[in-house]
Amino acid sequence: MQRLAIISYHTSPLVQPGVGDGGGMNVYVRQLSSALARLGIKCDVYTRAYSTDLPASFEIEPGCSVHHIPAGPLDDIPKSELLKYLDEFTSNLLTRLRVDQDLLPDAIHANYWLSGVVGHTLKHQLEIPLITTFHTLEMIKAKDRAVPDDDISEDLRISEEIKIMNCSDVVLASCDVEADEISSLYQVDRSRISVIPLGVDHAFFSPGNRDMARRATGLPISGRMMLFVGRIQPLKGADIATEAFISIAERFPDLFLVMVGGPSGPKGQEVMDQIWRKVNSAGLSDRVYFVAPQRHEILSSYYRAADVSIVPSRTESFGLVALEAAACGVPVVASAVGGLKTLVQHGSSGYLVSNRTYLEFGKFTIRVLENAALAKSLQKEAQSLSSRYTWRDAAIRLRVVLLDLTARELVECI
Repeated sequence: MQRLAIISYHTSPLVQPGVGDGGGMNVYVRQLSSALARLGIKCDVYTRAYSTDLPASFEIEPGCSVHHIPAGPLDDIPKSELLKYLDEFTSNLLTRLRVDQDLLPDAIHANYWLSGVVGHTLKHQLEIPLITTFHTLEMIKAKDRAVPDDDISEDLRISEEIKIMNCSDVVLASCDVEADEISSLYQVDRSRISVIPLGVDHAFFSPGNRDMARRATGLPISGRMMLFVGRIQPLKGADIATEAFISIAERFPDLFLVMVGGPSGPKGQEVMDQIWRKVNSAGLSDRVYFVAPQRHEILSSYYRAADVSIVPSRTESFGLVALEAAACGVPVVASAVGGLKTLVQHGSSGYLVSNRTYLEFGKFTIRVLENAALAKSLQKEAQSLSSRYTWRDAAIRLRVVLLDLTARELVECI
């Protein structure tokens, strides 16, 4: 295995996480491809060209490059609009690979279902294996949801996910919980699912001095701090984090809330407006700090500044924010869903909330804030647990999967 084509159609690893549709997947693609390159596998990330200022190719580091493939307007467009340009992207990518034979890969790694559609075609055109990481699953996201988060037909996406899973030689899951969901909901044989946990860059995400972190970020030196990091959209639960803060604000007069992220998706601005109204109505606008999305490595300062990190996601295949907070020694109060159930040990490194309401998040946040000895114990265990996760380990596991694929025959689509 010498060369891997990584498809990240709808968002580039060069895009700031927290902006638009950029999030944990951006971090995943960039960090994992870089780690693979350091192990000797050349990685080419293919993403849609979204600006006139972009070069055709950009080398992140030796052996790892991002290639911008024309498809649709050279601008940011809603995810629902990207469906129109999948065929154009696939055609232009195939042309690029056939013109530049040096770029021909030994395997394809598609990220998210839109990229999976591209990978499905590439697999058969190039006759090479397809690996797919879905990051989110529509059958999971659809639970307890009135309408789709991104204005894309639920039935269409599920249908495409099934086709891609049936075509993939390997489906990657970030934890056993996700692997079990893929197997049971989409009827994928467990033997075709490989579990590869995500990693964290411990050079950036590690404990540090709280006061220095607050000075670096311009936050108040005194007082206790709740932190929410993520895109502002229904899926991530920023509204629940806000209501949890409001519910306990009187109990802790020195407590303030910091929210790092921006509106995302068709309902993002609506959620942001609702949060503003609730904060203003409660008379707490001077104790809530809205911070624009930050460069990934800068986020560590916000984690170090916090006393507790709130992760109230409706679904989460892994939960990178929870892992990064833990690596910085911050107790996490998170929804008991998906990968979060593997990253947080209830009562030991943080708390898992089964009943996803602001009252429950408030209750467990109070436990952390009121007991200094408990908080210190949670911090120590959170950091210890996070040490198990590195991008190098993730890359080593994926390299094993890639090498194993060379000895197999291609899976035929069902």
